Amino acid sequence: MNKNQKIFRWVFIIFTLIMAGLAIQMAMSTTAPWNKKKHKTNIEIGSDTRLFLF
Repeated sequence: MNKNQKIFRWVFIIFTLIMAGLAIQMAMSTTAPWNKKKHKTNIEIGSDTRLFLF
């Protein structure tokens, strides 16, 4: 295995991990359409603080 193949392999692994991390983060911060009726609204307190109800 030459140097270019090693570099490509590491870049591919790092890129895949970043994309998986972003996908997991987006999935955790969104609500599925079938759960929207169960989801309560957010209550804003002050200007930058939010209280999340579950």
